[in-house]
Amino acid sequence: MFCKQCGNEIADKAVICMKCGVATGDSQLLGSVRKSRTTYVLLGIFLGMLGIHNFYAGYTGKAVAQLLIFLLTGWLIIPAIGVAIWVLIEVCTVKKDAKGNQFS
Repeated sequence: MFCKQCGNEIADKAVICMKCGVATGDSQLLGSVRKSRTTYVLLGIFLGMLGIHNFYAGYTGKAVAQLLIFLLTGWLIIPAIGVAIWVLIEVCTVKKDAKGNQFS
């Protein structure tokens, strides 16, 4: 494989050109791994009250909010039902992770 910028020969699995430092453009090698929609839904169904599905998708803020609401007020019926409805809506509507990548 050759660098698009300088033409230097680089390894097939190289992330950057060692001569000029330009990225090769291979998104799989740069860590842009696609998340599974099935995994997201299953985590939402079984561990959704704890926000685990949002941690998986990279939505840390929402995940922490769900976790704290459940841990601090989970013994009350109304907040627990509210979080359960929130999780159900997310599992049905969220199609992308926090980086904007479509679930596979």
